[in-house]
Amino acid sequence: MNAAEILQKVEAMEPGMQKAYLDSVRATVDTATVIEVERLLAAEDENGLVKLLSMGAMALLIESVRSSFIAGGRFEMVAIFIPQADREVVGRKEFDVTSAEASNWLARQVAETRSTTTDNVREAIRSVMSSRRVIGGPQAVVRTNRQAALDLIGRVSPQTGVRSGGVVGLPGNFAQFVVNARRQLLSGDPAQLRQYLSRTRRDRRFDGIVSRAIAAGKPVAAKDVDKIAGRYSERLLKTHSEMLARTLAHESLNAGRDQAWEQLVEQGIARERVEKEWRDRNDEKVRNSHRYMRGQRTKLGQAFQTSSGALLRFPGDSSLGAGYDETANCRCICIYHLKE
Repeated sequence: MNAAEILQKVEAMEPGMQKAYLDSVRATVDTATVIEVERLLAAEDENGLVKLLSMGAMALLIESVRSSFIAGGRFEMVAIFIPQADREVVGRKEFDVTSAEASNWLARQVAETRSTTTDNVREAIRSVMSSRRVIGGPQAVVRTNRQAALDLIGRVSPQTGVRSGGVVGLPGNFAQFVVNARRQLLSGDPAQLRQYLSRTRRDRRFDGIVSRAIAAGKPVAAKDVDKIAGRYSERLLKTHSEMLARTLAHESLNAGRDQAWEQLVEQGIARERVEKEWRDRNDEKVRNSHRYMRGQRTKLGQAFQTSSGALLRFPGDSSLGAGYDETANCRCICIYHLKE
């Protein structure tokens, strides 16, 4: 399997994963009621809010991860050339998703994905809860529990009848971006309003409203703020879901490929004969830490090491502690070599 084929397989998995994640977000906010969210906010019940707004089993997303893992294992197994001298050792070349190692990887990935999502929900809740108390400007503006509830789960559009623009589904830092943007728009401070206009993911169609507020030295009207901040949140959610899908697809497919080689070793291929090589896309988007690993080779089961000290068994691997700074949107690949 060459680099182009690997990347094509990863890209084919991404749309399904993104849709599965967005569907989980939609199901969560559609199930929650404003009254219940408002009640939990009034009671300062963070755990209750997390329980209410956690995104459940995320069955479709988990199934997409499993499908990507299996696809990676099967594609790699088909592409591996077994020399004539090894064919009696290997026997039937088939990827076994029921093996203990494969099952363990999938179980870990499911647990980590659900845990990370729950942590993101908690951080988003905290961002909105704190926003009720801190708003800039010459006069303090307090967000009511009702407003905060709508900030969390979104507002129903009169045109579509669909709830959107909340921060559920965003990671904590993205949720804070929305809270900060709302604060800037409500401030009436020209300097803060100009800071809003520097936000990359904002909807520029609303810039005229903000510019007029700057000229008048007044806050943006509350109704417009809800519209502008909601649209900003939707764009951030799209960005996050795309990154999440790309990252999960990359890791799970590469994990399946790696597991295919582990299964060949279990069948009798000597581990020391299997070597893997790190390759990047050789363009300006490659991380410096991944460019450092270009051409690096190591044995199957061992890890590549970045210039920052992070360990990855294959591109996208998070099992050894590599963070999002090393795995998100990674486009590197691993090429396996079976030595004579």
